[in-house]
Amino acid sequence: MAHGAEDCATVLEQFVHDVANLPAEINHLMEEIQAKDKVMQECRATINSRDSSIQKFIKLNGSLTPNPKEEPYGKTILQNMDKSHELQSEKIQLSEKACVLLDRQIKRLDVRIRDLVNEGLLSNDPPLPSLFDSKNKYRNPPKVFFPDSTPSDSTAYSTPLAQTSGNANPILT
Repeated sequence: MAHGAEDCATVLEQFVHDVANLPAEINHLMEEIQAKDKVMQECRATINSRDSSIQKFIKLNGSLTPNPKEEPYGKTILQNMDKSHELQSEKIQLSEKACVLLDRQIKRLDVRIRDLVNEGLLSNDPPLPSLFDSKNKYRNPPKVFFPDSTPSDSTAYSTPLAQTSGNANPILT
């Protein structure tokens, strides 16, 4: 279908048709991420149990006493850490895939809207947000949502504002 023969209703109808399956696809990807996260939790539990066993032995017998289970526990810990790292990489790939799916649909709609505006079939008053906006005013979120992590001089306090029982410095006479 050529872009020149389309009107606003056709573009909207096509977009709705294209994204109809998108929630199911995203949901499937999130379920896969959740399943991998459960396996990672099991790996972490194994790591923590083996580590606590080694630490308990050291507390009871001292660090100079050789632990007969330390080598197999160490291997188990390393294997589970490697498996966790691999699962985390797979989770990242799945989330990036979800982002690509969403981004692709948004870009398609944006191109179609831009074509409609260029053909005069859609008004650009007020200006519509677009990925192709040269000002990129919608790219960076406002500072209200993500303030700088470095405190400025005006917000950094070296002393408490009001004394409480926990921070009061009583003067003993």
